[in-house]
Parts: sequence; structure tokens; C-alpha cells
Amino acid sequence: MKTSILILSCLAMITFPACEKEEGCDDCGGTILDGYLFNEVTTEDLTALGAFDNIEVGACIRYKLDGVEYVPGTVKVVDDCCCDQ
Repeated sequence: MKTSILILSCLAMITFPACEKEEGCDDCGGTILDGYLFNEVTTEDLTALGAFDNIEVGACIRYKLDGVEYVPGTVKVVDDCCCDQ
């Protein structure tokens, strides 16, 4: 009885963490520990992002902030799943 509970517990510990991560979202190009933030672009963001090309409302972007402004060279469109994390 104890052996089967131990085996089921081990299987659950292996299975559940593997299911938490979405497929294809392994590398978003940085993490919050690296100073990057992720956000879905809104219409209000477009005025501040006007200097950056190919960014549309609803896109997921990775960026760093310098106070309240986006740091040039850090803004990049990434997979939508990066904003879901």
C-alpha cells in the first residue's frame, strides 16, 4: 500500500510540472530577472512605441524601461505565450 502511494506521488510530481509550461514558449528572450518586462500592446502604448516599427495593438512585446520610457534596442515583438506567463 505504501509502495503504491509512493509510486503515484512520484508520478504526479513528474507529470504536473511538465504540464505547466506551454509548448513553444521556452525562450522569450529574457526574464524579469534580466530586467525585461512583457506586455500586450494597447492603443495607449502605441504613442510611446511610435518610434518602433512593426508593433501593433494586441502584440506581445518584451522590453526594458528607463524610468517611464522604453529603452531603445530592448523592445521586441515575441510570441503571445510570453505575455501569459
